[in-house]
Amino acid sequence: MRRTEDIHHTPENVHGYVEQALVILDDFTLTPDERAHLPPQVVALLSSKQIFYEQVAPAGMLLPQNARH
Repeated sequence: MRRTEDIHHTPENVHGYVEQALVILDDFTLTPDERAHLPPQVVALLSSKQIFYEQVAPAGMLLPQNARH
């Protein structure tokens, strides 16, 4: 099984995520407690990535197109 994922986040990416999180949070009226706890969660949502798993056939085991199993 082959695992593929996006590259790690660069410092520039992280800067953009933090900046965007603050813009998003400014759209809301938040309590001081919410202001303290929400930014890390918003940054995590913005910076999340998808991981894909793919089954890879060993070399020589590929079936021709339209072949029946």
